[in-house]
Amino acid sequence: MKEKIYTIPVNEAFDAHDECPFCFLERQVEQRTIKYTIGPGASYMEPEVRLATDREGFCGAHYKKLFDYENPLGSALIMQTYFVSLFEEMSKQMDQYQIPGKRSLFSKKQDTGDSPLVTWVRQKQSSCFICNKIEYNMERYYATFFHLCKDPEFRAKVEGSKGFCMRHFLRLMEEAPDKVPGGQQEWFYPTVFRLMRENMARVKGDLDWFIDKFDYRNASADWKNSRDAVQRTMQKLQGIYPADPPFKSEPR
Repeated sequence: MKEKIYTIPVNEAFDAHDECPFCFLERQVEQRTIKYTIGPGASYMEPEVRLATDREGFCGAHYKKLFDYENPLGSALIMQTYFVSLFEEMSKQMDQYQIPGKRSLFSKKQDTGDSPLVTWVRQKQSSCFICNKIEYNMERYYATFFHLCKDPEFRAKVEGSKGFCMRHFLRLMEEAPDKVPGGQQEWFYPTVFRLMRENMARVKGDLDWFIDKFDYRNASADWKNSRDAVQRTMQKLQGIYPADPPFKSEPR
């Protein structure tokens, strides 16, 4: 398999033998994007970056991760200009808002759809600069994965992997009908289904033994592979790394 620049991250993710290679990739992209957004390069001071963050904002989860990165001045500056555009847009939406007419007790409710104000607030609450960057990169990683599946050497890596979390398994199943050529379907689906069955059963077994270890009769027994079963089970179910410490700026 001839390595190319765009295939390196996907190959490295499968070489890492993580519970889910797409979780591994997503975490890398997220940390890289947080560092880019508020890290030493101070990209938040660049006009084009500030325009993007003013337009897209951040979700609650990524506001928390920006806070954890420990650059409070950077967070404050980003939010300051975001508030300016948010306040202007909000004021305009409220000025144009038409108060619904009062309905009588016995009148039927008519579904007239959401007001422009509600639509605007919902859009603001669902938009995130970091989420959008992650999705942009993940789309390319999925495309690279399906492209690499043509290569026997990469297929061997997939076959030897620990499968995928449920969240990324869903994404694979959504994209596979359009991305997996007919000639590869007989390999792709049986392989992915086997990986999911075997590795979900493996993690379930580790979780069962973790619980059994709290029985006094097993106090002296070996933990086997169950010490981190709780966090690995959470990853398999939702594609998260609950044991990760907060991603912080490097000490200067």
